[in-house]
Amino acid sequence: MPFTLENAAYFETVISKLMSTEDYREYETAFQDATGLPLTLEPASRLTLALCSKHQSRTSFCSLMNKAGHSCSTCQALHRGIEREMGIDESDSHEQSAASGTTLTEKSPESVNAVSSAFGDAPRTFECFAGLCETMVPVKAGNQLFAFLKTGQVMVKEPSRDNFRRAMSKLSEHKPEQEVAALEKAYFSTPIVPPEKYRAMTTLLKNYARQLSIASERILTELDNQEPIAIRKAKAYLAENYQQAITLHEVANAAGISPFHFSKRFKETVGIGFAEYLSRLRVQQCKKLLWNPNRSITEAAFECGFQSMASFSRAWKKFEKESPRQYRKTLGDSD
Repeated sequence: MPFTLENAAYFETVISKLMSTEDYREYETAFQDATGLPLTLEPASRLTLALCSKHQSRTSFCSLMNKAGHSCSTCQALHRGIEREMGIDESDSHEQSAASGTTLTEKSPESVNAVSSAFGDAPRTFECFAGLCETMVPVKAGNQLFAFLKTGQVMVKEPSRDNFRRAMSKLSEHKPEQEVAALEKAYFSTPIVPPEKYRAMTTLLKNYARQLSIASERILTELDNQEPIAIRKAKAYLAENYQQAITLHEVANAAGISPFHFSKRFKETVGIGFAEYLSRLRVQQCKKLLWNPNRSITEAAFECGFQSMASFSRAWKKFEKESPRQYRKTLGDSD
């Protein structure tokens, strides 16, 4: 199954089901208890490629960096370097990278497939500007990459004051002495895992990723058996035409059933109504466009099919906790 906008949500359903299983919860707890490290399962379509995880077990150093607003510019540079290495972003321009929708946000189908090609089946470990390491282990359903197991935010060698000073020198803005002291304390309290132990932990995750792959194929089969072909046709139509004004009758016609039966069957199968599904899809696509600092919120909203800013605002508030401006700001852009 090739990765498309249509099955991105499909795979996120698989991930949600995997994470709700007793097996996954037990493994997550055991891994964290045994290693002291966080473990997350992230969709490939929303992957953050570097140390920007908002996991509750993130290190105090990363938390302070993020709170002070430093991590965006420094980790973005790492992200772009990784993406160029993978063939996702070959430009040196942040604006061009952001406009392509591949930096620190939901990935396009092409980007996900590029990541899949770059990773193969092997885990990858990345080191940030401050010397913290994070590992990503691909999880596939058949040959299709759809998620990553992630752990890390650790050092594999003893930190030094010289290393800390070099890391601080890479931050562009001047930092108050009190803030530097807090960062230094957090830096030297970062967990240290010897390389051989870290490799062993990565091997455990690689083996567990295989188990998740088997479980995911079983879930996909169950979903395929549950979802009528008419609903799959409707989702495909919405994925291709969400930028246009779409009526219930048009989608029902694409699905090949009457509007009344389509509306009823869609909600029974998907769990939400057709209108809410379409609004959610448009909001997710709009979030990608907002990474382009040269595209206004209004332009992004209309480009994603919203017919007015009032309808866009209602939809955004329904699905997102922060405003479009706040969303853009948290990712390091300004409106």
